[in-house]
Amino acid sequence: MLKYAIKMYLREIFYNATYWAISAILLLSEYFSITQYRGDLAFVETTQFIVVPVYLFLVSVPFFTEDRVLTFELVMFREWSSVAVGRLLALLVSILPFSTLVMLMASVRDSDPFILPILASSLFYGTLVLLSTAVGGGSKAYVLSMGILFMLPFSSLVLVQNQVSLGNPVQGFAGYLTYILAPVYGRSVVQSGMMLTNPTLANDICIFLAGIWALVYLIVFIRREVHPSG
Repeated sequence: MLKYAIKMYLREIFYNATYWAISAILLLSEYFSITQYRGDLAFVETTQFIVVPVYLFLVSVPFFTEDRVLTFELVMFREWSSVAVGRLLALLVSILPFSTLVMLMASVRDSDPFILPILASSLFYGTLVLLSTAVGGGSKAYVLSMGILFMLPFSSLVLVQNQVSLGNPVQGFAGYLTYILAPVYGRSVVQSGMMLTNPTLANDICIFLAGIWALVYLIVFIRREVHPSG
């Protein structure tokens, strides 16, 4: 049943005109940031604060289901594990092609240092949003996911700007936390010399945490209780 679960979720994501329209707009935004501006800042900020959050929200919407819909999926696929693993794999499949296109744009732009941060950011936030759906669906999931995708990266920007205004580099635990919350932007700040962290280690931590979020999601989701009448 896992195969059918994955197919159904991918169909919900890709067999949707809204998906293709928004994806095209996001890719055009990336292209515009690359071709119309010098330097990496426009590409970095467009990718980190607009493209990655909006795309992840777009592909996560099918998982913001209320209990009555989740109950139907359980009846259809028979096992909690099929639903949980199916959602996780469908999300990863939907993330990787788009992230690959953005990484290719970065490569063409001679922005190779941003390739791994783009992947790290996509996996970190994609799995974190999926984890948030394990505690409930509906409007709760929408609000929580928007807070995760938009507010957390923005907090990294605010912290860096505060430190820059004081003339102090971001370093130590604060530096790694700032980088993890916004890997693409963090890599840019490291290049500018205002963040004293090891980007390779920070990217590895992001990807490791993505694996942790995925594992916790599977554990929590499989043990979740549903209330179809709610």
